[in-house]
Amino acid sequence: MRQLNLFVYILLIGSLKVLAQPDWSKGQTEWLDTIKEAPKYTFYKLFASPSRGANTMASYLIYLPPTYQSEKNKRYPVIYWLHGGGGTQREGAWMIEQIDKAIRERTMPEVIVILVQGLPSVRYINTKDGTRPVEDVIIKDLIPHIDATYRTLNRREFRAIEGMSMGGYGALHLGLKYHELFGVVSALAPSILPMKEEPLHIQENFGYDEEYYTLNDPWTLVRENSNLLRDRTKLRILIGDTYEKLSDVVYRYHLLIDSLEINHQYKVIPGAEHKYVEIISKAPFNTFSFWAEAFKDVP
Repeated sequence: MRQLNLFVYILLIGSLKVLAQPDWSKGQTEWLDTIKEAPKYTFYKLFASPSRGANTMASYLIYLPPTYQSEKNKRYPVIYWLHGGGGTQREGAWMIEQIDKAIRERTMPEVIVILVQGLPSVRYINTKDGTRPVEDVIIKDLIPHIDATYRTLNRREFRAIEGMSMGGYGALHLGLKYHELFGVVSALAPSILPMKEEPLHIQENFGYDEEYYTLNDPWTLVRENSNLLRDRTKLRILIGDTYEKLSDVVYRYHLLIDSLEINHQYKVIPGAEHKYVEIISKAPFNTFSFWAEAFKDVP
């Protein structure tokens, strides 16, 4: 009997905890990382996302460089960092630590970094059915919010986008499509496979529609915008050599970019698995020199 009473008590407490949670609209918690404890060097923030509808909010993490608080008149480049499939904004915590270290060692310039809260499998596009407008939230809501709230250098040559895997697809998709916004694009192991080789939960975002997939994919965008990217956009693609199926596809993408005469950095990292930490830490060169070169003209 005492055990039964204890069981009922536990159920009651659990029910009260559920009732005490915020009454988010459907899908709200996907846009808001429910873990608010910010990783080292970052701050957890919210912004309005009217692209999704009235009174909706989304979250992000922000890294501010060492002199941000002391040099009140100084403005900084911005890197938007996109996590991989199934991840959240916190996936960028290790990258932030490495960037802070590089800045303090003066191997890269001071930057603001935004860790974007994307949805788990949407590829940073607007889903065909319109229910998850991730692309619009980033382009129309997040970027204007960041530029209005922080001391950014609000010019394409000082705005970068980087991502890993799904985020690498997103970095290419957004960076090449919105070339007037992003002057620097960095894609690590971008998931740019043909649609039919993607899992069904990925295809669902495109409405299982090859035409919609092709309209959004980086292969199409780099062809369509090659004249606007050539000699204007700083582009980097890094990939490990252990995921052969993807590395072969990314190599063909590199050849396409070459054929379009778009200058870019393409490197295969020996022994690196399909992980951001692996690619950066196993690279036989200083990966942060890319940022030093990209932002060398910071005033």
